[in-house]
Amino acid sequence: MTSAEPEVPEPGTDTPTGTDPDAKYERPGYEDKSFGQAVDQDQQLVDDLVEEADGDLDRADERFRERSAGSPALDRQASASATSVEGQTAAEDG
Repeated sequence: MTSAEPEVPEPGTDTPTGTDPDAKYERPGYEDKSFGQAVDQDQQLVDDLVEEADGDLDRADERFRERSAGSPALDRQASASATSVEGQTAAEDG
């Protein structure tokens, strides 16, 4: 009888218990990590980015939007929104 090895997630991914602090928040709810873990991670990221940007909040905000725990979801929402706007414009023009 052989025991199955537990599956180890790839770096930058997460488990249902939120064990990878560098993982992105891919899905809503608690599937990736708890909301509190994502917020804590993003708070630290904000502090680091403002320091890296020498206090330039616009530059830090731009980098935050690329690197935050919720950035994959924000990218999907932006893509869906752009597609929706394009469809509405085409329907209005048609």
